[in-house]
Formats: sequence, C-alpha cells, structure tokens
Amino acid sequence: MNKLKNLKEWKTTLIGLVCYVVSFYYLIEVENHNMYVFTILLIFATLMLFSADSLVGSLTNFLKNNEDKKL
Repeated sequence: MNKLKNLKEWKTTLIGLVCYVVSFYYLIEVENHNMYVFTILLIFATLMLFSADSLVGSLTNFLKNNEDKKL
C-alpha cells in the first residue's frame, strides 16, 4: 500500500523534468526563439520540480470549486 502512495508523488517531478526538456529543445531547435518563452519555461519547470503534489491538488480543487472564477 505504501508503494501506491509513492506513485502519486512523482507527478510534479515528471512535469518539471518534461518542461526542462521542452525548454532546451525550444532553445536549440526553434530558429527565431524568444528568450522570454525560454525563461518562463525554466521558471515553471523549477517550480514544478520542487513543488509538492498536494499543492497541485489543492489548486485543482480550488479551480473546480470556485464558481465565480475569482481569486
């Protein structure tokens, strides 16, 4: 049962690693790349890499339960 709990904790790490790969692919392969896009992807990847899955879950619940769509 403990292994199933650990499987749920890898999602944000995987998202962060995928964003790192995408950002460097964007920097190398796109001919007219924009450094702002690369920087935003790196910041997002770093946030996802070090954030907890519970943070993503609570943000998802907030967006589902927020009927007025106001912060």
